[in-house]
Amino acid sequence: MDIENNTSWSVFFRNVAFIRKKNGLAKKDMAKLLGIGVGSLTKIENGELPERLSANIIYRIYKEFGIKPSDQFDKILENGI
Repeated sequence: MDIENNTSWSVFFRNVAFIRKKNGLAKKDMAKLLGIGVGSLTKIENGELPERLSANIIYRIYKEFGIKPSDQFDKILENGI
């Protein structure tokens, strides 16, 4: 499966960037919250899948920002939940 062209992943990548910007977080701060490096966050925000992506990121977004995992993949958050 070409994961970068999968619609659900595209929504997720876009949402991660939106969440960071909406909350006024620098990339290093968002990366720390998600437990990843800045390079991995940059790849995600650019629509690329880092070599090592843990499902823990999805949980941390839920824990830190209260966004359900299903909404992270199914809804463009900038359009409202």
